[in-house]
Amino acid sequence: MFLNTEIKDLKIENNVPQKSEELRMMRFLIDIFLSKKNITPPLLKEDVLSLSAEFIKEHHDYEKYQKLLAVIINNYAWKPVVSGIPYNRRILLLPQCMKNMTDCPAETDELGLICEECGLCSIGEIKNQAEKLGYHVIVSEGTTAVKLLLSSGQVECVIGVGCLESFERSFPLTVKEAVPSLAIPLFNYDCKNSVVDLEWLKEILPVKNDFQWNGWVNLDNTRSKIQSWFKLTSLEELFGNSVESVNIANNWLTKGGKRWRPLIMVSLCQALCSDKQLNSDTIRKLAVSVECFHKASLVHDDIADNDSVRYGKPTLHEEYDIPVALNTGDLLTGYGYQMIAGSGAGDEKITKLLSIATKGHSDLCLGQGEELLWRNKSSVLSTEKVLKIFSDKTSPAFEVALKFGAVIGGAGQQLMDILGDYSKTLGIAYQIKDDLEDFSDEKNSSDLNAYHPSLITAILNEKMPAKTNEYMIAIQKGEKNSVAEFISWAKEQRAIDEAGAMLEYYKQQTLEVLVGLENVNVKVLLYRLANRILS
Repeated sequence: MFLNTEIKDLKIENNVPQKSEELRMMRFLIDIFLSKKNITPPLLKEDVLSLSAEFIKEHHDYEKYQKLLAVIINNYAWKPVVSGIPYNRRILLLPQCMKNMTDCPAETDELGLICEECGLCSIGEIKNQAEKLGYHVIVSEGTTAVKLLLSSGQVECVIGVGCLESFERSFPLTVKEAVPSLAIPLFNYDCKNSVVDLEWLKEILPVKNDFQWNGWVNLDNTRSKIQSWFKLTSLEELFGNSVESVNIANNWLTKGGKRWRPLIMVSLCQALCSDKQLNSDTIRKLAVSVECFHKASLVHDDIADNDSVRYGKPTLHEEYDIPVALNTGDLLTGYGYQMIAGSGAGDEKITKLLSIATKGHSDLCLGQGEELLWRNKSSVLSTEKVLKIFSDKTSPAFEVALKFGAVIGGAGQQLMDILGDYSKTLGIAYQIKDDLEDFSDEKNSSDLNAYHPSLITAILNEKMPAKTNEYMIAIQKGEKNSVAEFISWAKEQRAIDEAGAMLEYYKQQTLEVLVGLENVNVKVLLYRLANRILS
């Protein structure tokens, strides 16, 4: 039994009822309300607020508890998932303000309070009960230790005790990483001798069910595994090393990049299946396939854009020449299809994979064609046209990678359709992010190229077309300081701010596409991927 703590002389937070039975009744009513809904976490802030407003329409007396309602609704969404995660993979985070502020003998270290279980507050007994179940317990005001444990892969969810304001501040982080989490609010908010509803906490800690949670995909570990597939020795196992053209292609595959496309393919497989169900050789070959397609497109892009640097080193056509680079790009495209055919995925799946790859290849070429034909007209594109080119050029690569993972994971058509929409908005947002990075530093702006479709340039052109055209001509001619002056002007005109707002819009659209997705494992992963890729 938890230590009973009376509420005396507390600074009361008006939007938290001060009796356990009132909180229990509120949770009961919300459970009834939400049981009629089809809710799959993670929820966006807008989702939670919308549900809160709908609940208040039915229960007007709870209008003053909007923040608390949001917490309880988010708890309802995550509770089945948390209940399916083993106790030893859960964190209980308690605030230090629950200690006896005058007589607490405990010391603190870099992880938080080292509780001596002296009995002067409820922390010791709560900690003891949780640790008996297998929880990791941290008594700290910050989230550094929690982040470390989550990133290490040792734990997969957080049960946190805190004030409503702290939950409001931490909500964006839990959405960003899609962390399964439950929150128990403190009765008071003055950070002194704080008190929690012990009955609620006692009810939450032991929750357990058989929910099919495949585990929080460790993106960092998965990326490390993928990187090993692109070491030269590993590529030589697949493609050999006896011909110079093969060696050039292999070396190009080893170079730079974040391997986003192989990562999203492999991680989606992990979200759909347990690791034991995956044929690692099949996954490896398909991951290499999507990277071959990507690296081939970069070779051709660099030639078309007349770029001389890629990954901080000379582009392939600069290192050799254009004919060699073109041939290498074509060879890599061939390797991509070769890996699909030899993946061992089975005839039916290989047919689907080839169909996805060929459509992606065609869509990419059509998008690139639109850009190349625009250049011949020597005019600045509209924002609408730029966004279409962003979508046509970048989205197909994301879509191919995601759908490869979905095919191998045995996904149905509903997920395939959602992945198509997700890829479209993700591709646009990714290119806006890339555009913003080109304009981020006046002193390091070598990536800014007048031949690249630019949302920021399009925004400026709609504001002041004559001056924008002057700058574009100066940049094309390579006039001294023209790029730095153009970036400075773009900042003055707030075009960069407008592009940043559009990035946030398309990022939000990417997440909203997932509202109808019922597979928690996949939804959690796609939230995390979008936030990682666009951060």
